[in-house]
Amino acid sequence: MTSIAQGQPFHGEFTSTDATELSETGQRFTMYRSQGATVKTAVTLAANEQVVITDIFLHCELAMTVWVFDGANNTPNNGESILRSSFAINSGCGFQLNVPHYCLQGTYPKLKTSTAAKIDAIIRGFIVKN
Repeated sequence: MTSIAQGQPFHGEFTSTDATELSETGQRFTMYRSQGATVKTAVTLAANEQVVITDIFLHCELAMTVWVFDGANNTPNNGESILRSSFAINSGCGFQLNVPHYCLQGTYPKLKTSTAAKIDAIIRGFIVKN
């Protein structure tokens, strides 16, 4: 049995035709929380909030390396990788993380690619307050 701190569920979306050299804010997943039965509200993280990722889904139109990462800038540095993998043309993946990834507090999950081409990605998880 695992012990995971539960927070407010969210899902995040990212789509781009060129995610090779985006700014830090351009690389962020747009995250949404459910606010009742009919409204999804975009998330602005507070400094004391931490994103916990439990699922990753993505699809690439061309062959590329993809980095999903956290951290304060637009470069995936040591210890910030959530996913780093190479994909073939028109391929993708779906992962349910056995051990959730806890992003650095107050930082957004981001995505970067090695090739300028269409990519779509979705993440799911929860947000905890520290």
